[in-house]
Amino acid sequence: MRILRKWLVKLASSMAVLAMLVAVSSVGSACVFTAYQPDVPESLQ
Repeated sequence: MRILRKWLVKLASSMAVLAMLVAVSSVGSACVFTAYQPDVPESLQ
């Protein structure tokens, strides 16, 4: 059971890092629709 828990913690940590990298990399890209430009959170600037 401990092995499964350690594996799940590593998987969740890796997914969190991947999500942060995707969020940071997509900050610079612009939306093709000029009417919809969402605000960028302060933590990603």
